[in-house]
Amino acid sequence: MVLTALAVIFIPMIFDGSEQAREAYRVEIPTGPGFKRDTRISVAEIQTEMRSRERASAAKMPLEVVDQADYSEQSGRILDQNGLPIGWSLQVASFRDQENAVRLRAKIRALGHGSYVLRSATNEGLFFQVLVGPSLDRDQLRQTGQALASELDLAVQIVRYRVEDDANQIGG
Repeated sequence: MVLTALAVIFIPMIFDGSEQAREAYRVEIPTGPGFKRDTRISVAEIQTEMRSRERASAAKMPLEVVDQADYSEQSGRILDQNGLPIGWSLQVASFRDQENAVRLRAKIRALGHGSYVLRSATNEGLFFQVLVGPSLDRDQLRQTGQALASELDLAVQIVRYRVEDDANQIGG
């Protein structure tokens, strides 16, 4: 019993860490909206305070530069004007019928390549693009494209991958 009591007392002390380590994990809770307790406040006052905080928060965010530069002639890993890596995808095909696009995506995945389908609205109607990737290495993607083109008898092209397009991705 004595050994158990000692273990209960000292083992937590050993594994609990130092006071400095515990302080490192404490989170500072932001202050409230600045209204006193038991004070009546209106919805307009709360909305004004929220807008003020939104503006202060937005002012701290870095501005995004819309980068429309053509990086297709550069090789290796490239950073855009925002300092973010540029990704590439391999456009394999484009279909009007979603089922055909999903079938080709499954065939490409069975060959061991990551692929996805994007819904694309054009002047000619709705299309479903089958793409392989994305990849940061354009040269490696070019080699993958050559292998897929010969294996599936398709014409492929490398296109720039944009995260914004993921909203149009067909699940699965």
